Amino acid sequence: MVTQATGKAMTYEEALAYLAALEPRGWRLGLDRMQEFVRRAGLEDSIGAAGGPQFIQVAGTNGKGSTTAFIQSLLVESGYRTGAYFSPYVVDPRERVQFGLELIPKQDLADITAALIPTVESFSESDFGGITEFELKTAIGFQYWKQKRCEWVALEVGLGGRLDATTVVTPRASVIVSIGLDHMHILGNTRAKIAYEKAGIIKPGVPVIVGQMPEEAESVILEVAAEAGAPAWRWGREIKWIEESCAVETPSRLHVGLYPGIPGTAQKHNLTLAVASMDASGAYKDEPSLIQGAVNASIPGRFQEIEYKGRTVVLDGAHNPDAAAVLSASLDARFGDRKVVLVTNMLAGHEPGTFFRVLMDRVKSVHVVPVDFHRATSVDKMVAELKPLFPKIQGHQTPTEGLDAAVEQAGTNDIVLVTGTFYLVGELLRVL
Repeated sequence: MVTQATGKAMTYEEALAYLAALEPRGWRLGLDRMQEFVRRAGLEDSIGAAGGPQFIQVAGTNGKGSTTAFIQSLLVESGYRTGAYFSPYVVDPRERVQFGLELIPKQDLADITAALIPTVESFSESDFGGITEFELKTAIGFQYWKQKRCEWVALEVGLGGRLDATTVVTPRASVIVSIGLDHMHILGNTRAKIAYEKAGIIKPGVPVIVGQMPEEAESVILEVAAEAGAPAWRWGREIKWIEESCAVETPSRLHVGLYPGIPGTAQKHNLTLAVASMDASGAYKDEPSLIQGAVNASIPGRFQEIEYKGRTVVLDGAHNPDAAAVLSASLDARFGDRKVVLVTNMLAGHEPGTFFRVLMDRVKSVHVVPVDFHRATSVDKMVAELKPLFPKIQGHQTPTEGLDAAVEQAGTNDIVLVTGTFYLVGELLRVL
């Protein structure tokens, strides 16, 4: 695709630079502009219409990325031309938009970006305001899946649900994985308020899969579903994980012999929701596809183990108290009482005291490192906040320096744990 400005094909690097230039616009929660963007870009047949890609949309505080990865893998193994959308990416920006199990090729991303730029620029002086980075990335996905003639797309919500750009789609099934206290300055300061925002993905008559969550959150979601005439399949009620036979039971059928390929104690729950979404949406084909899809699923930065300089390094993007509790349980299940040397930092707006208190009994020492993201907390500030919890703490000038120091300090039986934000996990995965 040739850009109007230069007459030359846009490169991948130029496309990333264009997207990055939109980042200061931040998040714009609202669907009117995204709906108009889809219309102007000629993508109205690509957001759930008959003959176009069909969607399973996934929202939630924690676990939505893993659940989306399970759905993607189940769809691929079922033989469908499958798209997927992840938010955020961890290692490579192209993780956001995928076909099959492959990232969008660099030149395809560049070509689609170039093709959409005239439409993006048409909003600059309009009453709608300028298109955001996330809105453009979402439209890139719609265009790519249209070009690839996708039959199904596993679509992860960005933030919230009710007003998220991905919610312009009409899905065949919706999944709400969990409700926790995160992004409270945007979504509300109670689980009930956050649940209402997440429940915004529910569409009239479209089945919704509801994960394990506090009753105050579940009741809000069930109320929204009832008003929309959307059948609700609830964890522990209509859908169940049966440990003895590694089975998932749904109102449609019993699926036996499912082993989650993504590590961590929460993944049986997430796999159960993914399998239920296959039944509820009508995407289910046969049992061998589910068995293979479950075990083949993968996603970076979720309790991911890597051997580095003779030590076990675990990388997990947990960044709120509920995720910390799951991480702690996963450490217990995988490593027993082995101690941890921590490499960490967090973004502004999160609560490090609440997060790390869950892990403090097993942490021997802490290494705070910088994160290359504009909302990252400074090393000095994070050290000051964590010192009351962890007297043995030090700051470092680079993530690699902190990781190497942690590895050197860790005993042969210790675990080096990288956690606190996906941005740090991604930086160190690129190194490792």
